[in-house]
Amino acid sequence: MKKLSPGILSVMAVLVLSACAGNVDTASVASMTPSGGTFEKALHSEYVQLAVMENDEGDAEDALYFIEKARKAANGEKVGPQPVSERKMSAEGKAQLTAALDRLNAAFKGGAVEATPKLAARAQAMYDCWLQEKEEDFQPKDINKCRFAFDAAYLKLGTVNAKPAPMPKKMPKKMPMMDMPKPYVVYFAFDSADLDDKAMSILKKVVADAAKFKPSKIIVAGYTDTAGDAKYNMGLSRFRAASVSNTLMELGGPRKAIKRAYFGEANPADPTPDNKRDQANRRVTITFER
Repeated sequence: MKKLSPGILSVMAVLVLSACAGNVDTASVASMTPSGGTFEKALHSEYVQLAVMENDEGDAEDALYFIEKARKAANGEKVGPQPVSERKMSAEGKAQLTAALDRLNAAFKGGAVEATPKLAARAQAMYDCWLQEKEEDFQPKDINKCRFAFDAAYLKLGTVNAKPAPMPKKMPKKMPMMDMPKPYVVYFAFDSADLDDKAMSILKKVVADAAKFKPSKIIVAGYTDTAGDAKYNMGLSRFRAASVSNTLMELGGPRKAIKRAYFGEANPADPTPDNKRDQANRRVTITFER
């Protein structure tokens, strides 16, 4: 399932033999007293949780992988995010995870580990979780859970070497204001938050237009049709808005400007009776504001 270095393989040899006979022993590593700093201590805790989760699901191989990273973190060793090349997945998945890893590494290089060590550890562990679940690619809810947890931690990462932008010597002349483009609309299949090729093409245009128009806010609003339970649909509209906003950020959109909203069955584009499937209502709208 993954490529492990010779060093990790040698350390894990005994654990592998025991895993063949039963569950992975996560308790012994979980009980270790971490010797590193705040970041390493938080990594130890995060990876232990991932190992326990995979062990409970019967995935001994990934449980062993995460418990070994937890052990190294507890010993104060350097433990980085897993390279995308060590997992097998679709080209789309590789592109998503590569973009996420680039963002994470850039944040770490900017001092996120020193500024917000616990959030940095959370972001790294959830990236690894997302990468592992995406390789398996048969549990969409688990994939999204890891992905959204990564994004939530990443958005809160701080830096220690950020410098304020210098003030211009002369105030530039006011340029005439351009009219903002009309709202963009992305449509979804029934009971889905997945983005197809057409949706990706629209989101790429959104990012390009955002660089041109420089909106102060980009409102990403999710909706559903009236088929099914209203409470479930509210959650589905939230997932759709999250899927679009996360992808916009991965494509280079201005993350500080992107704001999410979700409305379930409310405000239909095409008013229909209850329990009516209608693709016109299974949508996310993207609106630029000055």
